[in-house]
Amino acid sequence: MSQMTYFSAKKWLYSLHFAMKGFSLTVMEKLSAEANLDTKKIKVIHVAGSNGKGSTAGYVSQVLIEAGYRTGLYTSPHLVEHTERIRVNGEKISRKKFAELAEHFRTLTKKKKINANYFEIITAMAIKHFIDEKADFIVAETGMGGRLDATNILDGEVCAITSISLEHTQYLGKTTAKIAEEKAGIIKKGSIVVTKKNNAGINAIRLKVKKLGNRIIYPEWKNAKQKGNGQTFDLVKPVKIKGIELSMLGKFQAENAAIAIGVIKSLEEKGISIPENILMKGIAKTVVNGRLEKIISAPLVVLDAGHSPDGWEKTFASLGQFKYKKLIVVIGTMHDKNVKPLKKLLKKANYVITTKSDSFRALESEKLSKAIGFGEAIEPAEKAFEKAAGMAKKGDLILITGSIYLIGKAYPYFKIKI
Repeated sequence: MSQMTYFSAKKWLYSLHFAMKGFSLTVMEKLSAEANLDTKKIKVIHVAGSNGKGSTAGYVSQVLIEAGYRTGLYTSPHLVEHTERIRVNGEKISRKKFAELAEHFRTLTKKKKINANYFEIITAMAIKHFIDEKADFIVAETGMGGRLDATNILDGEVCAITSISLEHTQYLGKTTAKIAEEKAGIIKKGSIVVTKKNNAGINAIRLKVKKLGNRIIYPEWKNAKQKGNGQTFDLVKPVKIKGIELSMLGKFQAENAAIAIGVIKSLEEKGISIPENILMKGIAKTVVNGRLEKIISAPLVVLDAGHSPDGWEKTFASLGQFKYKKLIVVIGTMHDKNVKPLKKLLKKANYVITTKSDSFRALESEKLSKAIGFGEAIEPAEKAFEKAAGMAKKGDLILITGSIYLIGKAYPYFKIKI
């Protein structure tokens, strides 16, 4: 068997099955034991939720880095390259190390006859990389759900649960209460839990916290307002901090940052105190690609990773932070999403183009147009971008949204490196 290159490593990962049912931690536990993925010496921040978990993880990671802690960040999915998923102190894993880790787990799973899926392997790769790099902290974002997610072999010192909404209902449950119960599955004995007080399914989260005898923190914030290409807000709880600066747009980012600060403040109960000036510096420096991100100015091109009804609602509610004449929307979703709410939201656009990413879960553009009752269906995504760019005039806004997989196609098309 020849040594893997980065490209053959990606090919091998894609050859593995993508589990969308029959979830279990059995394989991940076996992988962890055989690979000796001992994280007992590393403090873990675990982040679950329907929307905002990637941004929240990004804020937490950057603050820890600013405070001098060697910090591993694991997020999913990637936008352009797999290496984006695994970072230490903000630096993406090298392609060489990525290939070496893939080779390691290919050999191990073959020898031990472990039938692991794509997400289990890449999660194991990330954990091993963080151990190899002697990380002080791991900030891990769940893939889907929480209770049976591959990342749940980690024991979070602090567990953050961001905004919950109806998503993946065929896998996680038909109600927000059921979905919240799955997300709350990341909570372990001794974990401090951070979430917003009015989160959907909050009773399921409280029930898990009460059962384990844990503590829960509810951050509160106010006065979120735009400031240039970012915004400011005031934190009310768990501590009062005025004038917190963010470098990302989107009204929803104040919520994500407030939860992240709640996570950082909760670490004081674990003996880790980070000065307020360092905390604010880390929050202000955080930029997560694909979150209401302006990539071109004329015409204005904005990418947003909103991928569920709640996320789309927040995306469109935040468009007032931009000045534009006409709105052209290029949208592509996954087939397992409820797209009915898009009909009302997309009526705000002057022109709608539906398209499809390369994901095996992507909904065909014709079906999306039919579901919402309008929109020109164009595939592949690059052709949809071309049509939108050709239509747009100076002063217009092109919004590309609907799924992380779709906006990931926009970066190379518009020649933007991330």
